[in-house]
Amino acid sequence: MVKTILLYLSLFFLVATQVSYAQRLVYERPFTVSSTYATLQGEAQQEITPTISIKNRLNRKIELNWEKRKTMTPKGWHSVLCAHKCSTPFTEKGTFSLGGYETLADFKMVFRPNGTTGIGTIEVAVYDPLDRKATETVITFSAAAQNERTTNSNTITQLGNKTEGPKVYPNPAIEYFMLDNSDNNVRHLEVYNIIGRKLLNFSVKHNGEKYDVSNLPKGMYMVRMLDTNGNIIRTQRISKYNP
Repeated sequence: MVKTILLYLSLFFLVATQVSYAQRLVYERPFTVSSTYATLQGEAQQEITPTISIKNRLNRKIELNWEKRKTMTPKGWHSVLCAHKCSTPFTEKGTFSLGGYETLADFKMVFRPNGTTGIGTIEVAVYDPLDRKATETVITFSAAAQNERTTNSNTITQLGNKTEGPKVYPNPAIEYFMLDNSDNNVRHLEVYNIIGRKLLNFSVKHNGEKYDVSNLPKGMYMVRMLDTNGNIIRTQRISKYNP
């Protein structure tokens, strides 16, 4: 009797182990991404295309879906997602395929600021339609657009003499950053996170002033520099480091 019970218990655990292994095989994500965050800074008159890569982990063809989850861009901006081919500005979801072990090196979001400065952020979900819940990966694309004329007026290069526009330092920052504003034209600083939410706002009084960012979590941020009238002079990407 005891041997029979032990036999049944052994069979039960064997079957349970096999089922658990099979479930892991079924729900294992068939793809990997190089990063879940891509950011790029450019000119408002040109396309800005933050890019990642997606790799098929399997030796067979797979079909993947993508879907825009959240879009926060300045008025007048357009965007298209490219996965082998580019969508239209009005397309919110699509599909693409990857061959066995294939890597798509340019899965990208094309931001078109159309001359409007600002920061745009779009979240895109990529998943296997056979099991979205187990495979969904959210990728955040972010772009910062600044005006070419503003940039040129603040970045002047001459023979033997180079004058740069305003910038914040140190980068990465730990407890604070400072502003190098030799032209004395920056009057306000705004700090945004990767999804375009304004977290901090500073009034600029003089050079050498320290701007406290000690409470910000570790990560990537955008610092927007504005003049007296609220016009954007420059947008700079900065890292926050917490040792």
